[in-house]
Parts: sequence; structure tokens; C-alpha cells
Amino acid sequence: MVKVITIMDDIYAELYQLKRSKNMSFSEILRYLVKQRRDENRNIIALAGSINEMDVDRRAMEKVRRVYAWNR
Repeated sequence: MVKVITIMDDIYAELYQLKRSKNMSFSEILRYLVKQRRDENRNIIALAGSINEMDVDRRAMEKVRRVYAWNR
């Protein structure tokens, strides 16, 4: 199935450059970028529990929680 999307010219230019450099279609480039983001999120989750409780800046963590909750 084909879908039509609208993107800004600057984003198109970046996608086009990436498309040419990797010799992929636009769909392949978008799939690649989505997978790359998913993999980055998994890497962050893998770090969970690796920081000592004493090393956590409580104010910074609360700010991150508020921003994360706002973006959901």
C-alpha cells in the first residue's frame, strides 16, 4: 500500500542525501531510521539499574520525568 506524506524541503534534502549515499529507496531509508531509533532506545533500557543510587541527581531526574510525561 502506498501513502503520501508531506515533509519540509530541508528534511527532504537530508533524506535524499542519505538515500543516495546508501543507495536505498525512500521507504528503505525511513525503515532504516526507524529501526536505528528503536535500537537506540533498547540500548538506553539496557543501562537501567547500572547507576548507583547515590550518583543520581534527583532534581535532574524529576525534570526528565516531567519532560517525558509531557511528550507522551
